[in-house]
Amino acid sequence: MINKSAQSSTPYSPSKGGQKDVYFPLWRGIKGVEKWEDRPNIFQQCLIYTLSIIFLLISSLSLQAQWTELPDNMYADTLAFPFLYGVASGDPTDSQVILWTKLEVTSIVQINPIPLAYRVATDETMNNIVQNGTVEATILQDWTAKVDVQGLEAGTRYYYQFEDPNGSLSQVGRTKTAPADASEELNFVVASCSSVYSGYFNAYRRIAERDEVDLVIHLGDYVYDYPDVDELIRIPEPYPIDPLYLDEWRTKHRYYLLDPDLRLMRQMHPMAAIWDNHDTDGNDAQTTMEAMQAFHEYLPVRQQDEDLHLYRRLQYGDLVDIIMMDAQLYRNQDVLAPGENSILSNEQYDWVIDQIDSSTATWRVFGTQKMFGLWSVLGSPLPLPIGNDTVVDPGSWDGFMLEREMLLSHLKDNGIDNNIFISGDLHFSMAMDIPLNPLDSTDYNPETGEGSIGIEMMGGSITRGNLDENGYDSGLADLMVSLSMSLNPHHKYEELVEHGYGLLKIRPDTTYGQFWHSDILSFVNQENLGKELFCVNGTNHWQEGGLVANEDIIVKNNYTVAGPFPNPANQSFALNIMTEQTDNLNFSLFDLNGKIVDIYPPVQTIGQVHRTITFDLSDIQTGVYFLEISGADFRAVRKVMVVD
Repeated sequence: MINKSAQSSTPYSPSKGGQKDVYFPLWRGIKGVEKWEDRPNIFQQCLIYTLSIIFLLISSLSLQAQWTELPDNMYADTLAFPFLYGVASGDPTDSQVILWTKLEVTSIVQINPIPLAYRVATDETMNNIVQNGTVEATILQDWTAKVDVQGLEAGTRYYYQFEDPNGSLSQVGRTKTAPADASEELNFVVASCSSVYSGYFNAYRRIAERDEVDLVIHLGDYVYDYPDVDELIRIPEPYPIDPLYLDEWRTKHRYYLLDPDLRLMRQMHPMAAIWDNHDTDGNDAQTTMEAMQAFHEYLPVRQQDEDLHLYRRLQYGDLVDIIMMDAQLYRNQDVLAPGENSILSNEQYDWVIDQIDSSTATWRVFGTQKMFGLWSVLGSPLPLPIGNDTVVDPGSWDGFMLEREMLLSHLKDNGIDNNIFISGDLHFSMAMDIPLNPLDSTDYNPETGEGSIGIEMMGGSITRGNLDENGYDSGLADLMVSLSMSLNPHHKYEELVEHGYGLLKIRPDTTYGQFWHSDILSFVNQENLGKELFCVNGTNHWQEGGLVANEDIIVKNNYTVAGPFPNPANQSFALNIMTEQTDNLNFSLFDLNGKIVDIYPPVQTIGQVHRTITFDLSDIQTGVYFLEISGADFRAVRKVMVVD
């Protein structure tokens, strides 16, 4: 939980110090060359360019032998050579999506760009092609390639594939465009803090298996600049270095993509990613610039401008606007009042307000790397191992209280409801209400939620360490949760040990938040629902309960069935099902007398893929029924209550 940027006394702004440097990284490292106007003359430019190409070629070959020994479950996708690092997609709109891949180039004489054909289809067999074209992979972008495919249909699942000039094919990727109008439900994964050194990416595998995911929102620390000394679970030989230069950051990203679970998650779902301190190392302007460039090269993010900033808005029709904020790179750049700095910068804050004011969606999701709500330690009878005497983390929005108050006051004063803040960085799983003054009983009622302006979900860390990895036993962790919840009445859920991700299921009337947990010290094929909460449209606060209760989950003979939800139901209900193997499931609905009242079409399940199956109740009278689920080696019965 070290916040490297918070230790720096000099704020970093990517908009300062010569913005052209981002596009001419070959000048950097030359003493005295900091700005575009200080660039060498044309002869020097040509010489530097030639020498740099030679250096990149030699470096490329040496990096293939970078690791003499890899830990468990780390390997390239050699079956798809030269697309060893997979495919990815991201930043979808209702008609566009970014597609990404990377080539493994082994020839030392290869300098010219390599054209890659890409195809987009509506079927995974790639027969019904709807878009195609060519994109170049170049040595200056480390042989990565990104294309912003346009002219797609809204709210549609697509499949895509790349082909090199020799006819070699990449894996088939899967993506989905945003809707253009109304949606019944949108499903967003909330992920962060994924150290490949700290454990196995089981959570990424579970995310990849979920069929219902519309977007994976990664809120930073996607890569870690260095391993934590207390979490040396998967360490290669030689020991990883802390990157300073562009080629070292690229090496870090390539190493991460040797993990097949990360590759599969990127292959199966579109992403919206933003960096945090471990992705960028905000202590040094040059290192940060090069880290930003590598991040843009290796993540399927859409470039916003020449400054490479990543705060942006993703619109999901009438239902959701996602406002991605950068609370890392612009902090302390502007002063709001004596002793009160901005975490966003004045320019970004004004942009956020503009996005809020122009939004007409039912719900707004604010993505921020840092915890947004207050985590107070005032009145604690015990000294806590983190934070200061006032808050747990002054490097989060708790250290920038004036700007948080300004943002919340704007929402409150303008009557803007349905605000969902999602955050990362602290590794914990947390849910809280977001009032202006959570410790003031005249401003916020923790029993009813009155006074809250929004809600927050911190999805937890994919692998990065929590209290147990830092040497605290489970008893102390439970004590800390109990103490923290008593000091923070707006906190509705805290989990300081488990690892995993959050899942937001957003509907017009209700948002459901689920916290899913996985082991990180061994391979596992299951996950556990740690907590589920919900927020009703217009109420702005979390409530206990949701779509799935723990007692509604069946795990038997390699079958997992969650649901039914909602229950009671009126027009329809659903089950979430995963099987270890392919199977055909049958569904029959019985009344209390054992009479069959409906038989639903059979459904084929694919091994280790989550399926959400919806059942129509429009012709079923009110009452209590039983749904029988049967497969090759499985039978279960679930009670369903049908109401008006």
